[in-house]
Amino acid sequence: MKVSVVLMGLVWPVLTFGQQLYTNADLAKFDVAGAYSNKDLKRLPPSAAQPRGAASLPTYTPPPREDAAYQRAFDGLNLTRAALQAELDFEMGRIAFSESALAGSTGVVEPRLGYRAAVAPLILELQKRVALLDRQMDFVLDAARRSGAVVDQR
Repeated sequence: MKVSVVLMGLVWPVLTFGQQLYTNADLAKFDVAGAYSNKDLKRLPPSAAQPRGAASLPTYTPPPREDAAYQRAFDGLNLTRAALQAELDFEMGRIAFSESALAGSTGVVEPRLGYRAAVAPLILELQKRVALLDRQMDFVLDAARRSGAVVDQR
């Protein structure tokens, strides 16, 4: 330990003060063979400016993405789903009317009691188709996301 402290004490002044400092006046003393001086550079003729690049490349157009195909598929599924959902809502409204107090009125041509049992298979089929369309729409969105396409879901 003592030896390293003594060696550091001996080496420290050499490392800190042993550096040679240069000034601007010292730079005039240097002479590098083949190097241009400021006087030489001032004597050179001005360089000609090039009006455009040496080789003009065609403008880059990225390859077309399949956004439109995914958007068309999503829009078609969404339109079909909206139609089936509207029919399901209509039938559910008719079921609600058939179970109301107005269902027994003879002056109204609307479904009567027991309509729920009559249209149960239709309601189940419509619910199944809406659920399947939801899954298909999710599949289209996942496929579009994997390929980098953007699909508007409105």
